[in-house]
Amino acid sequence: MNILVIFATYSGGTQIASATLAEALKAEGHSVTVKGPAETQTDELVKSDAVVLCTPTWDFEGKEGQPHEDYVGFMEKTKGASLEGMPFAVLALGDSSYTHFCGSAEVLEAYVTSVGGILKVPSLKIDGYFFSQEKHTGSIREWAKSFSGTLSSK
Repeated sequence: MNILVIFATYSGGTQIASATLAEALKAEGHSVTVKGPAETQTDELVKSDAVVLCTPTWDFEGKEGQPHEDYVGFMEKTKGASLEGMPFAVLALGDSSYTHFCGSAEVLEAYVTSVGGILKVPSLKIDGYFFSQEKHTGSIREWAKSFSGTLSSK
């Protein structure tokens, strides 16, 4: 299957996590394209067999628990897309010391629902990615395998 992994990053953690995810999905036999939300067009979503949205969690415009600011424009430009039944997954990085731990996942999950997509696996919420990168790499690989296993039933 052709999977589109869309990621945004501030400090590089989400980029590394997305690269790990892409490698794991390729190991499962998928074709994977990795892009930023600002560069992703609606037709690329429509042409994909599945989409994974990856983001850190930040304060944006005074609201805690938001995805990377590039997702604001992405969600706006693609909100009219009909992605009925499109398989999606969400990977969020965050810090559990904040009130809205990985709140960005909830924002992106709501987006998926709004465009008719289907979340195939529970969102992967990673706490303190850089503090235990090796452990989180394993979690990403297992999560990718789980997501991949749901795609044969698309």
